[in-house]
Amino acid sequence: MDRLVYTALTGLQRSWEAQAVTAHNIANAATPGFRREMAALAHGWLAPPPGAAPLATRVQSGGEAPHDLLAAGRIETTGNPLDIALNGGAWLAVEDASGGEGLTRRGDLRFNAEGRLFTGDGRAVLGEEGPIQLAATAASVRIARDGTIEAQAAPDAPFVAVARLRLVSPDPATLARSADGLFRTPEPLPPDPTATVTTGALEQSNVAPAAALVELIDQSRRFEFQTRLIATARELDEGSARLMRVEG
Repeated sequence: MDRLVYTALTGLQRSWEAQAVTAHNIANAATPGFRREMAALAHGWLAPPPGAAPLATRVQSGGEAPHDLLAAGRIETTGNPLDIALNGGAWLAVEDASGGEGLTRRGDLRFNAEGRLFTGDGRAVLGEEGPIQLAATAASVRIARDGTIEAQAAPDAPFVAVARLRLVSPDPATLARSADGLFRTPEPLPPDPTATVTTGALEQSNVAPAAALVELIDQSRRFEFQTRLIATARELDEGSARLMRVEG
């Protein structure tokens, strides 16, 4: 009976975690460059108390949430010269809250009043020489295919290269998502001179809202099943206890 309750409880926990993952995906279905998470299971042996014998028959399931990094999101043309869609396996380097580097596929870029370049969620965009900041007096700014930022001092002046986006092409297997939503690699990567972007367009998230809703319904039903299983285990346990009292 103890094993049945334990199995049902771990299944209940995993179902709840899976619902949280799917709900997070649905909430970010409209976030540019978002990579959906996938609910997965991992197993591991229970650690016995110090000095006790190994619990060889006790195996637990643990929750994991790997990311779907290979499926690209839909490319939407915006016409905004500061919007970029990263091509292929390129990622954009941005500054995190501690001043370090994180990676994102989000490409809705904007300059603030001081001329600093930020993503739509407020991350400072990094260039090959640090955070990008242009003169606030620039008449016009555009981004070339290779990530070069060109500025125009006056409407009749030529465009001049002033900075270049820090674009890297990591191995998807080495990417890990942090709590702040940014991705990171074990070691900093050098800029990829072959990485390119498409200007005037945005890559949307790779979440399919309809499929995610169906997935959430299925996970809810599994959660209910695990709840009923715990109730059944309780009824069986109470029945066994009554039977023992009668025999006694």
